[in-house]
Amino acid sequence: MLSSTIQRVDGRTELRIDGVLTPAAAYTTYFEERSRYADFVQAGYRIFFVNVSMTTLPINSAVTGFTPFRVGVFEDPERPDYSEFEDAVRKILRACPDAYIFPRIYVSMPRWWTVQNDEECIDTPKGGRREFLGSEVFRRDGAALLRQIVSHIKAADYAPRIAGWQLCGGQTQEWFFHDLCGYPAPVLVRGYRRYMEEQYGVKNAPVPDFSRLRGDDACVDENAKRYVEFGNACVAKSLEHFAKAVKEETDNQQVVGAFYGYVFERSSVNVGSCALRMLLDSPYLDFFSSPNAYTHARRFGIDWADMMPVDAIKRHGKLAFVECDIRTYLTMGIQESRPGVYPEDIYPTAKPGAPSVWSGPPTPELSRAALRKCFAHQLTKDSGIWWFDMWGGWYADPLLMKTLTELKRIQEGALSRKKRDFAAEVAVLADERAKGNLGASHAADRAVPQNRIITGNVGAPFDGEMVEGAADFLHKYKAVIFPSPIPSPAGERAMALCRKQGIPYLTATLEHPFLSLDEQVEFLKKAGVHLYARGGDVVYAGNGYVALHSETGGEKRLVLPQPRKVTPLFGAADLRVAGQTLTFTLAPCDTALFQIDE
Repeated sequence: MLSSTIQRVDGRTELRIDGVLTPAAAYTTYFEERSRYADFVQAGYRIFFVNVSMTTLPINSAVTGFTPFRVGVFEDPERPDYSEFEDAVRKILRACPDAYIFPRIYVSMPRWWTVQNDEECIDTPKGGRREFLGSEVFRRDGAALLRQIVSHIKAADYAPRIAGWQLCGGQTQEWFFHDLCGYPAPVLVRGYRRYMEEQYGVKNAPVPDFSRLRGDDACVDENAKRYVEFGNACVAKSLEHFAKAVKEETDNQQVVGAFYGYVFERSSVNVGSCALRMLLDSPYLDFFSSPNAYTHARRFGIDWADMMPVDAIKRHGKLAFVECDIRTYLTMGIQESRPGVYPEDIYPTAKPGAPSVWSGPPTPELSRAALRKCFAHQLTKDSGIWWFDMWGGWYADPLLMKTLTELKRIQEGALSRKKRDFAAEVAVLADERAKGNLGASHAADRAVPQNRIITGNVGAPFDGEMVEGAADFLHKYKAVIFPSPIPSPAGERAMALCRKQGIPYLTATLEHPFLSLDEQVEFLKKAGVHLYARGGDVVYAGNGYVALHSETGGEKRLVLPQPRKVTPLFGAADLRVAGQTLTFTLAPCDTALFQIDE
């Protein structure tokens, strides 16, 4: 098998495969029969994530009952079946013999295991009984099956093209609890009481009042808060346990990553995913993934922000390898994509009274604009990208593939550039432990993602950090924003440190949870932050690039912090550069990207 590493070099996050610096640019799909591997190979892509599952039980056990898998490796424990995975791998290698394959393994137990280990399972609305993600038995048996998969792949004829691994689990493969909320089933109560005794010396802790966590009030029940803390910590522990197993099976020679750390999203969909602080220093996890945020159905004119605190991840020497599941005009309903398999009421492409996140822009040109917008964000953040062609065929258009080819070349060209200019002057700090301070039905529960979306329109770039470890990075910023209405003790300490260091900060509060655009812009101006554009447009800057995205077309202006050599890469027409000021014409909903050099 190939060797692979993630390295932090001169402020850049680098992926190296067999010692060669490699752009973290990949492709994957759920529906292999609709895959476009050959198109992406022709476009220059070499990394391919390939799905494999231990079970055919749903990946969406809480809401829809959906699974993309037709074969679960261990449905018959006596006769493992790798055919679905291996057919896809060989299809890729026929198109690209020098491809880099990342198995994307769903670590979830088959039905026979749930029957035999019912006491280790929880009820779900759409998936029957499923493993509790913090179960010690699940960790033991799941790791044994995971090692079996890795051992099989290591012995296969395609083993020389395996370059890394992604571990998935729980609801939608993203390490949420299978019921989305971690309801206190007997197995969770046992685990919680063990946790409380080990961490706090509390024996036989009472079961929390679960209504406090799901209700519309601020949560003041410390026992309920500890339960949220436990739910997140136990999932992080399981994830690290599985990552350690893969590292051991591959002699620590290959990178391992996972979905995790959605701390900038709503708490109601993050039970289990908010203990990133426990994993940032783990030697067993090299990259973290999340989709672009789905807020407001990804309309144009706003930042499709990171769910993860990407800059905290980079600061710890790890890669943010972001899932870019960008819908296009070719995106069909799941029922059309795989006829006769799925019920009509899941993943609708049209919803009464609101746009659906499952439909794409109506034209090829707007679909190209969506790809460009997504790419500009990730390029300026120095993040890896995997284009997730979820139901297949979303990018099967000459204009879109031409665009993806151009984007790959830009990303590849970024690797060799030495000067990386224009660091962010603003930090937005995620507060994981604050998740337990609000009931999931509280009106202010949406404050964190909503405030983060607004910050994307202030006209200046920002870094996504965490309240933990604030002493290590606060000195780099002119201003700090705390989007959580009720801070944790770690959040309060970070605010106190801002006061001590004389760094202005703006915080949401329970009385004023939503920070308006005008309020944020005025705060940043007063703090002396450089604004690249008027409030309302989205500005990305970093990694040696600057971009502007706007829902409105026409003449636009970008004002750089200092004069620089500017190379337009896409989106800008009639560019005029006068000192620090760039003036150009932009089509509605498009993004202009510029390379910045000395």
